[in-house]
Amino acid sequence: MSKKSRATGTAPVLARLAGALVVVFLVTLVAFLLSYLSPTDAAVRSFAEAGVSPTESQLAEKRAELGLDRPFAEQYAGWVAGVFRGDLGTSLRSGEPVAEVLLDALPYTLALALSSIVLTLLVSVPLALTCAYWQGGPLDRAVQAATYLFCSMPSFFVALLLLYVFSVRLRTLDVLSTRDLAGILLPTVATALPLSAWLTRQLRTVALGQLSSAYVDGLRARGVPEPRIVLVHVLKNSLVPLLTLAGTAFGMLLGGSAIVEGIFGWPGLGFESIKAVGHRDYPFIGAYALVAAVVYLLVNAAVDGACRVIDPSIEGEAEDD
Repeated sequence: MSKKSRATGTAPVLARLAGALVVVFLVTLVAFLLSYLSPTDAAVRSFAEAGVSPTESQLAEKRAELGLDRPFAEQYAGWVAGVFRGDLGTSLRSGEPVAEVLLDALPYTLALALSSIVLTLLVSVPLALTCAYWQGGPLDRAVQAATYLFCSMPSFFVALLLLYVFSVRLRTLDVLSTRDLAGILLPTVATALPLSAWLTRQLRTVALGQLSSAYVDGLRARGVPEPRIVLVHVLKNSLVPLLTLAGTAFGMLLGGSAIVEGIFGWPGLGFESIKAVGHRDYPFIGAYALVAAVVYLLVNAAVDGACRVIDPSIEGEAEDD
């Protein structure tokens, strides 16, 4: 491999890395800035939770203790410097190291994300392929109506509906603050239903394009069975857009799971972030934004790499650009 080709192959990687660093920087900066501009802070919240009406001197002393009396730039720069040292700071709410809180909550968020993505794919892929093949039929029309309905519902509304039906009315599931299978079941359904509706509609459009392609006509002319055409050839040629859509769905999941975790008391990062926002716990808010941005970028990098393996022509198109 020549030096020129190595340089050509390295340039896109460096560009993506630089872009990722900029994204992470902006995400954490905005998270810190919103916390800083809040009308209250962790000092006020700590006295309020203790039922104490503090004097101005007590507030000033508490802010100095928590480091809130420093200018915004100094606070943010100090936090960033700590991140580079591997120190995410101390939670203003609990007094624990932020890294410990994150590590305790991360497995629960990953479990919810994984179960939601798996359920989304198990529902969306068969429905999309079936509806595309039987376009305009009764099943297609029913699924289109149902997916339109669930696409218009935010995940927190679905969560409240499921909680009311199964925990309040039917009393079949005691899900609040449980960490077992019963505890993750309804949060998974609440996050997966809107995602499944969105992904089904998107993937149906992709499958319709594949079914109208010339290669499908050629397969039919050669007598290839219809199930094989759909389940092998159409699905295979839909893998790249499917992976891209799944990566987008994961990003939507990161953004929407926090409220769902809060509703069900699922002890993940989203639930902890809600408590941190209420307490104006800016070290945790910044760390949560950092972790969410890094995880999202890693997932998209993995999706991008998988797409290039499945379709090597993507690499050539990127180099041409």
